[in-house]
Amino acid sequence: MRIFRGSNEVPDARGAAVTLGIFDGVHLGHQAVLKDLLEWSRKLGVPAGVITFAQHPRKVLQGRAPDLINSLPHRVLLFERAGADFTWVLDFTTELSRLSAEAFARTFLVERLDIRALALGFDSKFGCDQLGTGSPELPPLCARLGFELRCLGPVLTPDGRPVSSTLVREAIWEGRLRDAETMLGRRVSVLGTVVKGDARGRRLGYATANLDLGREVRPPFGVYATLTFVDGKPRASITNVGYRPTISGDALHGEKPDLLIETHLFDFQGDLYGQQLEVHFVEKLRDERRFPDVEALVEQIRRDEAKARGILKAMGY
Repeated sequence: MRIFRGSNEVPDARGAAVTLGIFDGVHLGHQAVLKDLLEWSRKLGVPAGVITFAQHPRKVLQGRAPDLINSLPHRVLLFERAGADFTWVLDFTTELSRLSAEAFARTFLVERLDIRALALGFDSKFGCDQLGTGSPELPPLCARLGFELRCLGPVLTPDGRPVSSTLVREAIWEGRLRDAETMLGRRVSVLGTVVKGDARGRRLGYATANLDLGREVRPPFGVYATLTFVDGKPRASITNVGYRPTISGDALHGEKPDLLIETHLFDFQGDLYGQQLEVHFVEKLRDERRFPDVEALVEQIRRDEAKARGILKAMGY
């Protein structure tokens, strides 16, 4: 998949079929739009593209935005897995936010891309006038600009609610991994860059990859059996989400230690610094807690490892 960034780096894909949005989580509702887009583009014999934004619109419009289920690099990776031919990442600026739906469509969809087709989800809206799938003005606008419009209905949760980024985010925060998986159509995961830590895990006999996630939503504090993807291949692992209360206990009074995602890959040797790792949460093993000393912590880690290995081995890893 090709990636284009900014309003001046226009995709060389004129006549494409596209979809438009943030797609936070790339959940089942988003996947349905992407699937329909791909099938439509193949029938038309044109490329399929995703137009998304580097900044969440609420950050520009309201000064703050929700924590994202997936960072931009993670979303782009998921678009690629869904089969998109290209992704165009636009900067959501104050100037762009002032464009009407017609002005945005003329500038980016027609003049820059000359698209043949636009696929939107049931709750998609764009432009300062917020035209969307429920707007009677949108179909004639698209016809006037010379491209087809297709609007998909919602994908529903088992209890009949439309799958949404908000529902997925709440399920992850609350630790309801199975509910989140049902709405995502895959395991809850995070994507982060491995950064240097203090090497305490290595001294305990459990070297860990410390991940910088930015503001990606993560499950509650605790220890999890996980699959960590290295160079696209899953490896059995165990992951701690939290503040390491046992070995961070010497922090200065009132000082808050950094929230960490620490992943120990079983039977792995190698340098991961600077690499991007995707960690899939399989099952929570226990809550994070403080131990009386490092020896007690190491003994618990051994039990956690044995339990995680058993869970993952039963899955074929």
